[in-house]
Amino acid sequence: MVVYLDIILLLNFVIDALLLWFTAFFRKERIVWWRLLLASAVGSCYVAFYFFPFFSGIYAWFTKLLFSLFILWIAFGFKRLTHFLHHLAIFYFVSFVFGGGVYALTLLTTSQNEIIQGIVVTHNDSFGVGTKPTLLIVCLGIVLVFLLSRKSYQSIQEPRKIEAFLVEVEVKISNQMILCRGLVDTGNQLHEPITRIPVMVMECRLFEQVLPLPILEVAREEGEKLQRLEKTMDELPLEWQGQLRLVPFRSVSRGMDFMVAIRPEQVTVIHNGLRLVTERVLIGLNPIALSADGRYESIVHPALIQREEINEVINETEPVQPANKIQVVHTSSLEQEG
Repeated sequence: MVVYLDIILLLNFVIDALLLWFTAFFRKERIVWWRLLLASAVGSCYVAFYFFPFFSGIYAWFTKLLFSLFILWIAFGFKRLTHFLHHLAIFYFVSFVFGGGVYALTLLTTSQNEIIQGIVVTHNDSFGVGTKPTLLIVCLGIVLVFLLSRKSYQSIQEPRKIEAFLVEVEVKISNQMILCRGLVDTGNQLHEPITRIPVMVMECRLFEQVLPLPILEVAREEGEKLQRLEKTMDELPLEWQGQLRLVPFRSVSRGMDFMVAIRPEQVTVIHNGLRLVTERVLIGLNPIALSADGRYESIVHPALIQREEINEVINETEPVQPANKIQVVHTSSLEQEG
């Protein structure tokens, strides 16, 4: 078998450069091209030791790890340990996806089996006899690693991004407590137009055991909320008449509309180990689920976690309620037990 060392070195140089570029892309790291090309050249030279039996020990797993650390240090430098280890994890992730993709494409497009005297024989060895990846397969592998790596990386990072904005919410209304999980929406600028009180949004179903039925029916209807609420107002107890509001808002699907809102006695947001308590807030009732996967049941106004907008800050010492668990607790019964 004839082996062209220059072609092998060039191919490894290109692959190493692409792997380092993908690592920088997914880590959003600024690329210094001379460092990346130098690291690729050093990485491609590593394969040359394969042809010298004296250096066989250099292919131990520990030596491979050290060599990976070395070329990453050349390409990106060393700022801090956690930052460098993240580079290493992404580098190996991309390498495994690329290597596995090229190997799978090679197996799918290359016949390695033959029948000898009625026996199916598979030709394969550590150097790749019978599984020589062509230039086309390598190019397809590059496309594969980009698409799969980006999709996989996004699927890992997106839940983490959302998780960073999730908080626990406690709403006290009519001597009852509603507990749910909320998403802090920094783009939410919904206020009551006259008093400029911030408006958070909660799913209507959370209040089924708390609010009178006529209020729930108006909140769930589409359009004509103002006329319907005027007719319903006389049917409500006086205590609820003073707590109702109609808040105008604009949506992409329906344009200008009104949302039924109620004024609670108190709202507590548990954020970063603190209980942020406020009374200056309205709760808009949304008739449908806010999250498709049920990860949160309310949209929290960013003002509710800002120090200048809250009434009280308490260190959180009690355990936080589990995610997606909704409870309705009567505070009157808690006072009797205490």
